[in-house]
Amino acid sequence: MANTIERIGIHHCAEIAVRNKWIFREQPVDDIGIDAHMEFVDESGKNRQLLALQIKSGSSWFRDKKDDYIVFRDINDRQYNYWTTNSLPCIVVLYNPDDDMCIWQKLTDKTIERTKGGRGKGFFVKVPTAQSFLNHSSNEKLLSFTNLPKHVLNYNFLLSQKKFIQIIKDGGTVKLHSTEWIHKSSGKGKTELIVDDGENEKRYSYPYYFPFTPYTEVFPKLFPWADFEADEDFYMEEDESLWREYHCYYDKEDEEWLIVGDSFEEFRKKLNPMRSIDYSGEVAEYMLTLSINELGRSFLTIDDYISKEQPYTKAVPEE
Repeated sequence: MANTIERIGIHHCAEIAVRNKWIFREQPVDDIGIDAHMEFVDESGKNRQLLALQIKSGSSWFRDKKDDYIVFRDINDRQYNYWTTNSLPCIVVLYNPDDDMCIWQKLTDKTIERTKGGRGKGFFVKVPTAQSFLNHSSNEKLLSFTNLPKHVLNYNFLLSQKKFIQIIKDGGTVKLHSTEWIHKSSGKGKTELIVDDGENEKRYSYPYYFPFTPYTEVFPKLFPWADFEADEDFYMEEDESLWREYHCYYDKEDEEWLIVGDSFEEFRKKLNPMRSIDYSGEVAEYMLTLSINELGRSFLTIDDYISKEQPYTKAVPEE
């Protein structure tokens, strides 16, 4: 009977997965704690996610309910180590055939807790009852879930922008053009890179919002390998207007501007390199030229090294 209930749970999860355009592969070999793999491939054929699932079916798994979550227990050291060090992101799925509730939770060193306030030998996981398996919200969470360590994630982030760094190093130009809706907590705006490698110009859009963060703080995090300078041609008219307002006097008799302060060149040197043109306090428009900073140069050096075959990579120290 228990085996029948387990099969019902696996079939139910498979049906939900296929309905949401995930590829579901049951793992028939009994192992430490993986019942199936689930893969999402987009329309272009690119793999976007591969997950490992531990599926538990039956009303008995829902008896230990606390507030707004179910407590999934009976996790031993071997399972904890297997799930938290697995190269694939792992999740647990609980299915109750009595009411069709199907919920899930990540299996990580953050979600798996030790019993007795951290002093016990066993482990448990809190599975939120509102976290339904593969509804829209969960689908987005699972697509972004990764088990990779931070240094790999950060390296992959820089790697996704390597071509821009390389183009600048080879003498091309990369400009950041962005419009920000000022005083909007949504972070709404438009951001793109204008990339010229000397032969062709291409534009790369960043269709993201950056809520509660000014764009002057977003840019260094979005492009951590870059220093920023205002595009002089783009800001010319705006800079001249400000310069005349603060450093010049208009002689009506001779109909000419007289310099009473800094020269235009001196004035521009004192301006914020990451500045914008303000449109009635509603929209700020940026046009910034990117150059390679120390992190960008170091990244190219490291990437060049790790991309080549190196001797003695298996010669690791032993205690």
